[in-house]
Amino acid sequence: MLRVSAATSGSGPDSVGYTLSVDQASQGIGVNATLTLGVAAGTHAVALGRVPSNCAVGDANPRSVTVPAQDTARTTFSVACSLPATHYTFLTQPHSPQVSLQPFQVQVAALDDSGNVVPSFTDSLTIAIGTDGSLTQNATLSGTKRVKAVNGIATFSDLSIDQPGTGYTLTASGPKLPAVTSSPFDVL
Repeated sequence: MLRVSAATSGSGPDSVGYTLSVDQASQGIGVNATLTLGVAAGTHAVALGRVPSNCAVGDANPRSVTVPAQDTARTTFSVACSLPATHYTFLTQPHSPQVSLQPFQVQVAALDDSGNVVPSFTDSLTIAIGTDGSLTQNATLSGTKRVKAVNGIATFSDLSIDQPGTGYTLTASGPKLPAVTSSPFDVL
């Protein structure tokens, strides 16, 4: 016998469930369900399919499961889901005032509709000056301006602006969601 479970956590799982394949024979299994299958002793290829893009299967998928003679083997597919990212926010705003040419750090997160960070978001974000607060309107933002998000958060750790001014903003943008603008800040 083979007992296979699907254990789903997080927000936004597909309520229809998954497809369970054992040695290429498929059937449905719920998001938090267990199926007991009568299979012969030996090693079997087991896979969980129809996993939505906002969910990830922990551990190997597919995997090999060995069923001992006259016994039951058990395996569980742990699936973690999150709602898709719908917008960005500055988790860490630029402090005001900043000192011209002194490095500072900001963090931008991808959030779902409920305001939760989406850990599966790993796109690259780009940061730029939104409002140029300098008198000459030609300030330069230096540092690493394109960063890949890790666990839904992009950390820009070495930014600096070369000219003093008031009312600067930063704008963070990515490939799929609308850009977001920081709170205003001054540079001395």
